[in-house]
Amino acid sequence: MENWVAEWLAEERRKGKKCLEIKYVQGKPYVYYSTSTYNRETKKVKKISRYIGRLTQDKGILTKGSNRPSQDKSLQPNTLTRPKSVFEYGNAKLLGDSFIEMVPILKEAFPEHWEEMIALVFTRINGFLPLKRVKATWEKLDNILKISPNCSPKNLSLTLKAIGDDKLGQDIVFKRLCQENLHLIYDLSFVFSLSDNLQFAEWGRNHQEIALPQVNIALFSGVETGLPVMIRVIPGSVKDIKTLIPSMDEIKVTDTILILDRGFVSDEVMNEIFERNCSAVVPQRRNSNWYNERIHLNDRFLYHKRLIRGGKREIGGKIIYLFEDKDLELEENKTLFELVEKGSITREEAKIREKRAGRILFVSNIDKLPKEIYELYKTRDLVERHFDTLKNEIQADVLYLGDRSAVFGHLFIGFLCLYLYCKLMIIIKKVGLTAEYSPKDLLLIFSKVMRISYDGFDQITEVPKKVRELEKKLQLNLFPN
Repeated sequence: MENWVAEWLAEERRKGKKCLEIKYVQGKPYVYYSTSTYNRETKKVKKISRYIGRLTQDKGILTKGSNRPSQDKSLQPNTLTRPKSVFEYGNAKLLGDSFIEMVPILKEAFPEHWEEMIALVFTRINGFLPLKRVKATWEKLDNILKISPNCSPKNLSLTLKAIGDDKLGQDIVFKRLCQENLHLIYDLSFVFSLSDNLQFAEWGRNHQEIALPQVNIALFSGVETGLPVMIRVIPGSVKDIKTLIPSMDEIKVTDTILILDRGFVSDEVMNEIFERNCSAVVPQRRNSNWYNERIHLNDRFLYHKRLIRGGKREIGGKIIYLFEDKDLELEENKTLFELVEKGSITREEAKIREKRAGRILFVSNIDKLPKEIYELYKTRDLVERHFDTLKNEIQADVLYLGDRSAVFGHLFIGFLCLYLYCKLMIIIKKVGLTAEYSPKDLLLIFSKVMRISYDGFDQITEVPKKVRELEKKLQLNLFPN
């Protein structure tokens, strides 16, 4: 008899349950209720055995043809076995497994608040959730990580303020995430606040032309991991070129290749990047004087079925890359024609702009093939997708907070939600299922699998066939066989 079987039998006997017998059939333990009776005619003792169910180490007794624990009254002489509580197991297991690498980092960075931070991330990954609903939402999830967060609204409010003020703790997280990336993409965006008390917000307009106070946020994304690695809240009215160097210095970015946007074109900024032993790929505005330099477009390559001509030239210690996209040229010339027709620009202005239509120019200190530089720059859409997810899927741009520290903490939790969301997106993308599923879809589908807690044992409910098939497609190991 196996040790765990013997221990189970001994425990049942300590509870006062008698006449239980274990029989092994094909190497598996089965539980029987065994007793005996005296036959007066034959004057012999006859053994009577009644089958109860198969004994499993993880689920306890399973009755015949069922995956549910036995409710046989012989095993529960006084009461029928009833569930004590039910938790969402499948989605909690997915979140826990995907976030497990971040747990020791948060423990180190925020030793007093890391449990509450995890509860906020797991409950807010599907979108904005008021603090008063976090506790109820957290209690629905199975506690995979075995933590004990204090999810009262008052304590969570204090947690947001504490982590918003803890720049040292935030920097520990950012530095650890940056370590796995050689190429970093940087961009700037903003979120709107609906609070009248947020003093450091500046007035701005959204796409609906509604004036609201806005908070600027800068974001670094890692090309190698495909994950966000840093978020920085920037108070006041700022220009793009003034945000980059302080953001780099905050996490001490060195020996890194930065992929920037047209807003970061200052020669002063580029020189400061180079002084930090970093490299950069910076696209230039169409009115840049670099376009006046003669560069031969000797290289040709295809990018997403578009023919690109490219060339490079070294000038004053910098490498200048020029690319020509005929498809883009045609599109831009059509746009210029429409602007002339509307009277938005003159024909003379259109002719000047037509000379540079379809052309893209980069300044860098990296000497590579033009095709490599072009493909490297095209990874910029990663940070744009991250901003889109942060605002639309996670809804971190919903700000009702008036306290500066609380806003910083709220956006840092939003950053962690973005990190976890992107981890789930990478799992989906890896197996080519992005057209069929989003991270929210996975969490909803896997939430069908529950953990039921009984008096003395737990049980995972039956995994539906479609859920099991999806688990297999995603190459996950969430449920016991």
